[in-house]
Amino acid sequence: MVEAAKLASAKESGERMIPTFCSLCGPWTGCGINCYVKDGKLVRVEGMKESPLNKGKLCAKAFASPQWVYSPQRLRYPLKRVGEKGEGKFERITWDEALDIITGKLTEQKEKYGPESLAILSPQRRSYSEYLYRFLMVHGSPNYGHSGICAMQRAFGFAYTTGAPMLGLAGADYDHADLIVIWGANPVYSGTPMGTLKRILDARERGARLIVIKPQMQPDASKADMWVPVRPGTDGALALAMLNVIVNEGLYDKEFVEKWCYGFDKLVPHVQQYNPEWAEPITGLTAEQIREVARLYGTAKSACIFAGNAFDQTVDSSNAVRAVGILIAITGNLDRPGGNVVPTGSNMPMVKPVHLRERYTQEWVDKLVGPEIAGCFQPFIEGTSSAYYRCINSVLTGEPYPIKTIIAPGTQPTVITRGSKRVVAALKELEFFVVIDVMQNSSMPWADVVIPVATMYECDHPFEVPMTGNWIMARNKVIEPLGDYKSDYEFWLDLAVRMGYGEDFWHGSIEKCMNYQLENFGMTMEELRAYPAGIIYEPKPMVFEKFEQIFATPSPRLSGAPYLPQGKVAIYNTSFEENGFSPLPEWVEPPESPAGTPELLAEYPLVFFDTHTSDVYNHGWLRNVPYLREIQPEPWIHIHPDTAKARGIEDGDRVIVESPHGWIKVKALYFPGIRPDTIMGLHGWWQGCDELGLPGYRILDGGANVNVLYSTDPAKAFDPLVTAMPKQTLVEVRKADGDG
Repeated sequence: MVEAAKLASAKESGERMIPTFCSLCGPWTGCGINCYVKDGKLVRVEGMKESPLNKGKLCAKAFASPQWVYSPQRLRYPLKRVGEKGEGKFERITWDEALDIITGKLTEQKEKYGPESLAILSPQRRSYSEYLYRFLMVHGSPNYGHSGICAMQRAFGFAYTTGAPMLGLAGADYDHADLIVIWGANPVYSGTPMGTLKRILDARERGARLIVIKPQMQPDASKADMWVPVRPGTDGALALAMLNVIVNEGLYDKEFVEKWCYGFDKLVPHVQQYNPEWAEPITGLTAEQIREVARLYGTAKSACIFAGNAFDQTVDSSNAVRAVGILIAITGNLDRPGGNVVPTGSNMPMVKPVHLRERYTQEWVDKLVGPEIAGCFQPFIEGTSSAYYRCINSVLTGEPYPIKTIIAPGTQPTVITRGSKRVVAALKELEFFVVIDVMQNSSMPWADVVIPVATMYECDHPFEVPMTGNWIMARNKVIEPLGDYKSDYEFWLDLAVRMGYGEDFWHGSIEKCMNYQLENFGMTMEELRAYPAGIIYEPKPMVFEKFEQIFATPSPRLSGAPYLPQGKVAIYNTSFEENGFSPLPEWVEPPESPAGTPELLAEYPLVFFDTHTSDVYNHGWLRNVPYLREIQPEPWIHIHPDTAKARGIEDGDRVIVESPHGWIKVKALYFPGIRPDTIMGLHGWWQGCDELGLPGYRILDGGANVNVLYSTDPAKAFDPLVTAMPKQTLVEVRKADGDG
């Protein structure tokens, strides 16, 4: 129970202590927090010690959240556009008027163009995502895309190789590993569960070795036995070269391969072309470095790999992830102590889903944007960023059909996805655009209607089930809403009722909706609220080597076929082969890279890659929070001192970073722990640029939005299988003129 001493102390000071959840890091966390309210105002927060996820710890974002809640940029009431698109001129309307306008437009367009004329774009997985699926399913549109350009691509590759989608994301058994490989990930600043970094450091204390593979030395790399500064976008080449070494030197688990792997005999000749000498000019690593990391991994008694976002954001995504999955499997590190494991779960009942995916039909799937990958693979990846971008693209091309309305809850197409110029062109062309948010955002100037919604502190729903999967807790309202709005969840219920979909949306009752989801628990929301710190369920005892169960996992594909038709690790993937893709992982050169486009090097000699993980920010948000801006005041690039000095750039200078596609203006920070041929920038800047002399709403050339630097040519911009959107290009950097 919530500590009695804290309740008593709060009461003495005139404060009320209310437990709830923080959601500022996104879908993977949900840390328990105690909120202190005085005179109806949220004054401070602290970590909830009873939470099994964060155990009383909080990050800077959570501690600064009162400033976020009371920001002058909060949306307080609905708005209707009165100026031209892009001008950002609005007038105040009521919640009911806004819903009437949206209902009228959706009804009109459904009759005129068909239900697929509607698309919903969303952030990466949120607790309201299933409401969006449900609304689209009932309306008749398949067009959903989320802006998270991560996770789904890895999940796809691991699922179709090992049968375990989360294998490289949340399946690393740090507690028993002799070797830990952090590959293209940032466990210090990313949204991974609090406690991941501590588990890694605890493993180091007991003697486990640590290898970190990424272009720059972040805090985790400073603790490593070996830092492997791979060139951005070439992780797949490194993985294939490691397979070459492990296969040729016999460092694989022969018994496991023989019993549980399909196609190893085909892998052996296939990887001969990918030796370390071949990989050296591609990866920027020496052949001996590649052999060393391969031997360390192949000879470790037990080893796990934490595969991060870098794998999701290249044109080689599916190949790279499949190669890593094969590495895990053939070395015997699949579902064994200290390896990459499949958790056995907890005794907590399943939450009843809201999404209505059981209504999938082949006809419905065939209407998805991007029909060339419909059928076999598309249902698994329909929520990736490719669908997000393809919805935008359909506005401009009318292919495969015209999208006339986009509703964007909690996302900013102008700064989140690649090719901001093309996104802005689409928003200008779009017939009807609705922005839903708690805060003014970068896409608002092009909106027809703006819907304000409540923060996590202004509503008492939904309940939360964090990533641990063994804890459920009711969200508690901390303060009354600051304006004329409701929650995201209530918006979709209200809209559905007005559209005539009330039967499928509990007739607009959020309480009935929550109670429906809790039916397997045998309790209602009111009963769940009787547990201030939620309910913790015991995990099931860990069982290793669940190979029959893992390899027979049913696929979300409509045919019902398994991921792994042979009931084994799919080294040679017959599903891929049947659908016209390579059955073995191959190397695909980035479209703009030193090896792929040497003709660009004279003008653009440096590799640019952006990072999504920040110690204080979340993607395109929170730059308007003063406490956080004190920590990280303005947009930056990391540049090696030698690279900067060769261009006359001093530490802290404002610089222009230019690619073949656009340019940004940011601060240059000397960073010795980065490859000299590489520049790293931070994704998501647009807030807080005005006071720096940078144009805040200029999310095109001249601002700080890194997405203007990348190509959106479909031949270059996507992995053809999972249609991942790369975040790598070639650039030149020069000192900006004057102080600005």
